[in-house]
Amino acid sequence: MKKPILLAAALAALASPVAAQSCLVVDELWVAGHTKATGALETRVATMGTNVATQRSLTLEMLLSAMKVQTAQVSTNGEREVNLVSNTQQAVAATLSQVAQRQALVDAREQYSIETGQGVNACGSIDLMNSTNRSMGNVAMTGRESYRELDVAPGKNVPIPEATRARLKDPTKADAAILFDPSASDDDRKIVIQDMAGLPIPKPTAAMPGAEADLMMLRARRVEALRSPALVSLSAVRAMSSTDDHQIGTSAASPLAQLEALIAQYGGGPQYEAWSAGLAGQSEHGLLIELTRMRSMSLALRQQLIEQQARTAAVLGTMLATQASGNL
Repeated sequence: MKKPILLAAALAALASPVAAQSCLVVDELWVAGHTKATGALETRVATMGTNVATQRSLTLEMLLSAMKVQTAQVSTNGEREVNLVSNTQQAVAATLSQVAQRQALVDAREQYSIETGQGVNACGSIDLMNSTNRSMGNVAMTGRESYRELDVAPGKNVPIPEATRARLKDPTKADAAILFDPSASDDDRKIVIQDMAGLPIPKPTAAMPGAEADLMMLRARRVEALRSPALVSLSAVRAMSSTDDHQIGTSAASPLAQLEALIAQYGGGPQYEAWSAGLAGQSEHGLLIELTRMRSMSLALRQQLIEQQARTAAVLGTMLATQASGNL
């Protein structure tokens, strides 16, 4: 029963559109309803179009806003990245600059500091060199002054009895070893030199005739001239053992004592080991300073040697002149 009814209903449904397409509707009520439905549909379609346009506009604005936000974000990130890179580079440059400055300070301290860049025991070495140079430089002046103090110096006119009494006063002072004894007094060295020179040469008196007085004076001057090279050399030896008393406020030792101090430090003496070990901790600049000191010391000693050789040559020349001239 149900199957025939369903079949008939399906056939009726299929036949209805065909019948609607072919028939004309004249019912006013239906027409009014159709017109009303059509207007409502058109209104809804227009409203939907308006809504779609509004939604599209909103969507476009949202897209534009999103693009602006994206652009701003990219710009901000780019600026941040640029600032970050710039700040990083500045920090790296500042760090490298600080490292270079600190390294330069370390190098400068290592090269020129008082401990490693000015030689071993800079202050003590400078004091020793200055004292030695001052003492050695005063040898010539001290020798000339002590030479003029002798009673047999050229131009002196010491009475023979007075000179004789001075030489006979203390026979123990007639020893050349006193000249090299650091504990001996300067007066004792003076007595030794006068004993070596002998008595002063007699000078003419006012009662002598003119020719006789002139001849006697010439002989006295010749003897004094022949004695003078030896006396100058002996006075230089005397000055090498004398302390420096010419500068107020100084307490420099004698030139011989200063030379002994140099030998003690640089020539294998007690301070040599400490000085030699200190060279290992010196920088290139410090070693150059030490080399300069050694050269300065060598020049000073060479100058002393030249002066000694000149005095020796003068003494030998005087001896040769004496032998050649005979008893003139």
